[in-house]
Amino acid sequence: MRYLTLLFVFALAFTSCGEDTAAYASQQTAYDTMMAGHDRVMPMMGKITAAQKAIKAQLEATDLEPNKKDLLEATDEQLEDANDGMMNWMGSLKSLDDLRGSMDNEAIITYIKQEAANIAKVETSTNAALGAATELMSDHAEHDGDDHSGHNH
Repeated sequence: MRYLTLLFVFALAFTSCGEDTAAYASQQTAYDTMMAGHDRVMPMMGKITAAQKAIKAQLEATDLEPNKKDLLEATDEQLEDANDGMMNWMGSLKSLDDLRGSMDNEAIITYIKQEAANIAKVETSTNAALGAATELMSDHAEHDGDDHSGHNH
């Protein structure tokens, strides 16, 4: 009887460890997938900074048309919002170890799925902001090369 009880305790402990291992592997896979979103967005932060510098340089021009100024300011704000979105997301993100210390498996997976959705939104807004900035800068570059005199050289 003593062996049977001991065997039961070991079997229970072994089963419990197996469930934890499977849950941890599932959590890690979900976390890695979420972080892949981060890894796609993070390199864009430098592009946001560069675009904002280019916009600020254009805003300093004295011959800027009012509607062009409004467009530049709106695009700069869009870039700033995208940057803030990334910084806020990173600032609120919890490590997997912290999650494991305070949540059960179901709550951890739910949290990771929500954060994956949040970083996807950040990625979408970042791509939109950079697209708008690129379009604005290419319009500006085309106009810089224009010959406004109407003469062909």
